[in-house]
Amino acid sequence: MLENKEASGTGLSRRSFLAGAGLLAVSVAGAGIAGCSAKPEGAQVAHAGTSAKKRADRTVETDVLVVGLGASGLLAAYGAAAKGAKVIAIDTAENMSGTTNVRTSGAWAVGSELQKKDPRPFGIRDAMNHVNEKTNYVANQKAMRAILGAGGRAIDALSSAGMKWRMEYEAGLFGDPATAELTVRGIHWYGFKGDERAAVFQKLADMAGVECMFSTTAESALLEDGKLVGVRCSSKRETVDILAKATVMAAGGFLSNPEMVAEYFAGGDIVNMGSQNSTGAGIRLAIEAGAQTGMNFSVSGGEYGGANKQATPTFAFRPNTGTNDAMRLPVFGGLLVDAEGRRFIDEGFANERAMFAGESLIRERFYYAVADRSFIERLATEPVSNFYGDERMKGMFAGIVLSEIEKHFDEAIKQGWAFKADTIEALAAKFGQDPTKFAETIAQYNEYCAKGEDKFFFKDKKFLQPLSRAPYYIVQSQASGWVSLGGIKTNASLQALGSDGQPVPSLFVAGADADIFTTPLYLTASENGFSLASGLVAGEAAADSV
Repeated sequence: MLENKEASGTGLSRRSFLAGAGLLAVSVAGAGIAGCSAKPEGAQVAHAGTSAKKRADRTVETDVLVVGLGASGLLAAYGAAAKGAKVIAIDTAENMSGTTNVRTSGAWAVGSELQKKDPRPFGIRDAMNHVNEKTNYVANQKAMRAILGAGGRAIDALSSAGMKWRMEYEAGLFGDPATAELTVRGIHWYGFKGDERAAVFQKLADMAGVECMFSTTAESALLEDGKLVGVRCSSKRETVDILAKATVMAAGGFLSNPEMVAEYFAGGDIVNMGSQNSTGAGIRLAIEAGAQTGMNFSVSGGEYGGANKQATPTFAFRPNTGTNDAMRLPVFGGLLVDAEGRRFIDEGFANERAMFAGESLIRERFYYAVADRSFIERLATEPVSNFYGDERMKGMFAGIVLSEIEKHFDEAIKQGWAFKADTIEALAAKFGQDPTKFAETIAQYNEYCAKGEDKFFFKDKKFLQPLSRAPYYIVQSQASGWVSLGGIKTNASLQALGSDGQPVPSLFVAGADADIFTTPLYLTASENGFSLASGLVAGEAAADSV
């Protein structure tokens, strides 16, 4: 797999391979991307230094190629085609129902016809000020300005294909709509799910005349004289070279690529709650074509609900959907400790800001929620909404009781990511924590609970419940995320930038493949909203370039 050198302008990411005997040059570095297909029967293979060439089964030409048909790719394809460009869009899914945006909840956007009807209207300036003030201007300002300007148009385009929406100012999922912050007021909740939503996406592509190629994987960048001229792709049946005057990388980030996760998160291990097809192909191909990665690599803190790779399923979100309720223990405001048995965060944050907490927890490869018998009994008998401070979570979990929490806990113990014991020391020993440090942490925490004041992390006293009744319970958790937030540097048109700061010819990036998001992420559903809008910007700019 291509080694990513953030500031590198040399090596395979820059190398130009010349075409010969009717064959386009293919960078060998891309062969490990997203599963390279076997050599097709009858193909000719030539070797020249560190490059390898083989004849594709067929070659097709287009104005704009879009890699990925998730939120950003779909709108990129639509945007380019709506401007009159001939567009081919590929995706590894078998059809539109398998693409990433079929599972999302909503999109934050300003300027749509629906958002303009908000009783408390706001505009792009308000959104820019809000994000910048909350994040100290860490966003890619020129890209964010373009994205905020396109978000409403992206929503309206989906509406034209039949998408129905429920607006947050009507839904009130975050409390009283009359007092809700701008952070959530721009959310457009999708009105359709699953195949019904996929049908709208396909209709949008069809309306614009986009040719969709499913079950197709991007393998390698095709380069001539150092310039990207297309992408070699594979399916179960064939290898095809798609030659394009402009290419948009919108492959959805890299959370299902363990090597890239380890690279960008210093050896961290992320439970991927989103698409399993997010292999980093778009980012890797862009680097091959000479693009440079940006500064902002981080995991979205979206809707944290507990996660562990030993569990089946690996994460929990909604109750009564087959997930293990013991996973939820970290988000109820109780004691959290790190691998050494020490506290590391104000646990109330993970409770009251569950939509954003995942990003804060990613520093810990493993962390642990601890409870006693009294707390588990409360979970088994009280509505789970009583334990949440996050307004959306309260609404989603209203009336639900985790009556089988003990049964779920026993299953978690069998799977190896939970434990219970009659002593604190035995609890610590299960996951290799220092029993002495662990016991000291519990003793100090119980003292804070008795006094009603957390003098270490200053957690609200409403979360201070002592651990004093055996048996004691512990859950091992890992960081989780819906999508990676970090990718290729861009200009305002979402054109990729090289190490010299100049645009890379014919290459555009959008969504999770682009370095466009803020850290911390401060607009709920902005991952989806910014993906839709950045796709539209990139697609239109790609069409203009040809």
